[in-house]
Amino acid sequence: MLDHLIGKPSTSWKRIQVLLTLIIGWHIVLNGKTRQLPNIIQNINKKSVGGSPWRIVFGAWLFQYFVKNIFLLIGLNAPDPLARSYSRSFYRATWILTALDAGFFTAMPLKPKWARDFFSILFSVYYLIFADAAEEKVRRIRATISIEQMRCSWEKGYQNMFLRTFSRIMFQPRMNIRDTIIIDRPNDKPPTEIYRYYARSPETFSDNDTIILNIPGGGFVAMPPPCHEDPITHWAKHTGLPVISINYKKAPEYSFPWPIEECFDIYTSIVQTKGKVIGLSGKKNINIIVIGDSAGGNISCGVVTKVIEHQQLPKPIGLILIYPALDFELSCWMSPEQLSLIRVESQANMFRSSSFNSILQTKDHLSHASPLSVVPDVEKSSGWKRLFGIKKREPIKDKVKTTYEAWVSSRVAMTSRMTFFNDRLLSPDIVRAMAILYLGPHAPPDFSTDYLLSPVNTSDDILAHFPPTYMMCGEKDPLVDDTVIFAGRIRQARLKYRQEHPLDEAFPQGDRVRVKFLEGMSHGFLQMTAFLPEATQAIKTLGDWIIEIQNNVQRKPYKKLGDDHLAEISTSEKDLLHRRKQLLVNGLY
Repeated sequence: MLDHLIGKPSTSWKRIQVLLTLIIGWHIVLNGKTRQLPNIIQNINKKSVGGSPWRIVFGAWLFQYFVKNIFLLIGLNAPDPLARSYSRSFYRATWILTALDAGFFTAMPLKPKWARDFFSILFSVYYLIFADAAEEKVRRIRATISIEQMRCSWEKGYQNMFLRTFSRIMFQPRMNIRDTIIIDRPNDKPPTEIYRYYARSPETFSDNDTIILNIPGGGFVAMPPPCHEDPITHWAKHTGLPVISINYKKAPEYSFPWPIEECFDIYTSIVQTKGKVIGLSGKKNINIIVIGDSAGGNISCGVVTKVIEHQQLPKPIGLILIYPALDFELSCWMSPEQLSLIRVESQANMFRSSSFNSILQTKDHLSHASPLSVVPDVEKSSGWKRLFGIKKREPIKDKVKTTYEAWVSSRVAMTSRMTFFNDRLLSPDIVRAMAILYLGPHAPPDFSTDYLLSPVNTSDDILAHFPPTYMMCGEKDPLVDDTVIFAGRIRQARLKYRQEHPLDEAFPQGDRVRVKFLEGMSHGFLQMTAFLPEATQAIKTLGDWIIEIQNNVQRKPYKKLGDDHLAEISTSEKDLLHRRKQLLVNGLY
């Protein structure tokens, strides 16, 4: 309260307030006289005479707890903005992640490292119990987050020796090859470290002619390959292929476009040496499947674009993007072209799902009681609300006085970054920090034309020649628009090329794009295998996609993979069942 009276938020004033309260309170305990207290307190004091000290302390705590939650009990509390936004399992996973973040932030200044690792776990247990305190601490730190705090938060599964050991024992299959090698780069540039993962016999490693080239995410600033070992090791075991993961250099030390150039150099070295640089025999042409998540998806698209522009390097045989960040234009409103593209894509078979219907509904801001709501308005009948005469809230469109047709044609829609502004994992503060660090001190790029920075702006001539592209994203991800728009642009570019070059028999048939949205999920689910069952199913589906890509190239008949796992990911909770019954919003077509 003191900092509010002074008009300056300050930790020092809060500390002074706590000390003064303790000193005054202890003085009253030691020197206070019962007869000077108010009558009601004197009566309580008389009735408590003879009571056990623990009963008195526990009763006082219960009374304080009751006073703190009185508005919640009588139904006058503020509604939860995230109610029904996530699936139950994903919300539980974010609760655990938030507690871990708060615990690790609290222990961050401690030394030596073993003490920091131990107390990080201990503090996290505390924040699991006091979840509101964890959310408040994480919110405050994210408001002015530093690069060290970002790396502490996102690399905890690798940097903390207890979590690392637990993960390797409980969740990661055994690898027969798990090592690092250094690859030199041209023009005296610093060499690049890569990680190799292989589940089969080491003697067979050099005989492979297909590899998985993983470009891991981490907001362009953090998370080397060991932070992604849960999905990487499962892919290596599931597919039997070598996984080569690039530990590209991170911002702010190495900002845009360094990571793209570095990964492109590694791709070029692997192709030109026929894999000898990574330990293969060097006698066979190498098929490469590129897979990247989040920021790694952005870099993966940049690498594929440079390969296509180069024209002398073979393209990857497949590209897999998981919740990719493909647009650095952090705007609030969607352009008419983008919204039109989403409307068109809603008709495509690959998007015909309840998850995509939910994405469409988030663009209709006037169909809810609040313009910021992202889920259907479903209010349960409450005795307290009837008692206080609280009426059910009506959607905004019911209050509009002009005709429906008058405003539906000129409707605006917010981007998913703004729609899911309150996301528990990818907050606007985090997005802004990553963008600033990745762009660095150089001249500001043109966000509308620089397609290496924002792959959604890649020209049709390049997109038409993209390899088969598979994309997976949570329906509540702030980056979900990037997935929808990029997939739609590839489809349109390929259709345009076929129309302009009808006699090009070498051009592959079909749109060669597959997209899956995971209901009730947001960003970063590949990092949640320890406490999110759907994450394990998603990893299996991605492994099936890798096998599908390999079989397509080798002309092998194959069973269509991936759908069984994704059927398990689709939750059956009431809010998702309700969403399935919703019709597409009027006016989105």
